[in-house]
Amino acid sequence: MKEFRYSALTGGGQTISGIREAPSPEHLAADLLEQGLVLLKSKPTLGGIFSGSRRINRKELRDFTQHMATCLGAGVTAVSAIEDFQRQTPGVFGEILADIRNDINSGTQIDEAFARHPQVFSQVYLSLMASGQRSGALDEVFTELVSYLEWSEDLRAQTTQAMIYPAILMVGIFGLFLLMMLFVIPRFKSIFEGIGMDLPTLTVRVMSIGDFMGHWWWLIFGTIGALVFGAKTLFKTDRGALWRDHMLLKLPVVSRFLHKISLSRFSKTFAMIFSSGVDLLRALDLAQEVVGNRVMGLQIARIRRRVAGGETLTAAFADADLFPPLMQRLVSVGEKTGSLDTSLLRASEYLDKEIPRDLKKAFTVFEAVIIAVLGVMVCVAALALLMPIMSIRVKV
Repeated sequence: MKEFRYSALTGGGQTISGIREAPSPEHLAADLLEQGLVLLKSKPTLGGIFSGSRRINRKELRDFTQHMATCLGAGVTAVSAIEDFQRQTPGVFGEILADIRNDINSGTQIDEAFARHPQVFSQVYLSLMASGQRSGALDEVFTELVSYLEWSEDLRAQTTQAMIYPAILMVGIFGLFLLMMLFVIPRFKSIFEGIGMDLPTLTVRVMSIGDFMGHWWWLIFGTIGALVFGAKTLFKTDRGALWRDHMLLKLPVVSRFLHKISLSRFSKTFAMIFSSGVDLLRALDLAQEVVGNRVMGLQIARIRRRVAGGETLTAAFADADLFPPLMQRLVSVGEKTGSLDTSLLRASEYLDKEIPRDLKKAFTVFEAVIIAVLGVMVCVAALALLMPIMSIRVKV
């Protein structure tokens, strides 16, 4: 699918423009003609040329969802609400909203108009909209989506914080190591060579490392770049992503934190979409997409297959080892009492309280490890430089 920016003529002679995905300009013209629009011109967007899709800013989506919840709750029609927000929104998102508004004016259902832009609106977002469209409670759905988007943003911020902190420390350590090997050690080497003294083994080895890095720095950085590029390419494949997520669940300290984040995503998403009237199998499909871990996603897929085969949700969850006993117990109780969404919502609330605590523990462990590594590096470098100096003083 490619992304096209187009201009079209309405039945009333008005020219409209927007952005839409289509396999080709011919398919785009056919789609517009079905809505009573005549394509005037079209061209692929930069997003369509380079990536096939573009995502808008999360804040824009959250603000738009809040705007829709407020307007629909006050009795404003969906088309008017979309038009009001579109007028004050420049750029790609404004054009997408214009396209949605034009579709609705042409007779397309609201949820179908939104569904034509999956690069902007997630499957969870679209499924809830479809449910709200059927039940006639779109204002309530948009209100729920606001809460869900805010919760997702908070969870994402916590995850990002957990990843950025150790990354910054590792970059700092690597930078200090390069500074010592490429600038500090060579200066002392010239001094020691001028004296003509025998150097300790540790000093010789540290200086050899410095010489190697000084001469072959391009090879070192090239290798690192190739490894990073190779890892990114590998992780884009299904097998590579599965291996990565499996290893993340095995890491000490970090695995506990990431595991709870995935469990919280599952609980919150499943509870919200199931309570909105989405059927159980579809809810499991959507939850599988948002957990953020392929290993857990495979377990949810197996649970779905077993439920589709006639087993109870309780029995299907019983063999899923990534779901702790508390989660399995809440699923069992929720299924028996008919309050599955409420039970999983409580699980999400419990996990949301646990995640900051695990994050704090992870920071504490990372700090200790980084300080230990940094201390070893400084000690080795200091000894390599001080041992020859101390031997000079003894001879004097």
